[in-house]
Amino acid sequence: MATGKRTKVTPFQPWETKHADGVEKRYFRLGASIMASEPMRDLSASAFRIYCYMRIESAGKRSFKFPYTKYKSFMSRPTFFKALKELEEHGFIEVVQHNRNLRKSNIYMFSDKWKQL
Repeated sequence: MATGKRTKVTPFQPWETKHADGVEKRYFRLGASIMASEPMRDLSASAFRIYCYMRIESAGKRSFKFPYTKYKSFMSRPTFFKALKELEEHGFIEVVQHNRNLRKSNIYMFSDKWKQL
């Protein structure tokens, strides 16, 4: 008898998802304390949207890549870079590796510097 790791799937409520079965492949947690923080409340709508997509894209990891193909369908390049700068200034992310000259995705890391702001 195999003893593989089984994970319990807790479906989302009908108003929380587009899927009829309520099962999402990717999602993220966002705590009440970060949502209520002044740095988070100070973010523009574009910066908050990018932060949410970054959280999904990171799949729960602290370091992650966020390529242009992930945001080009919902935000212009100038708006993205403005939002990215905002997220850095508010202490939510850091750019770990700039790869523009290599024509590769930058590597980002979530930061907790927002707690000190």
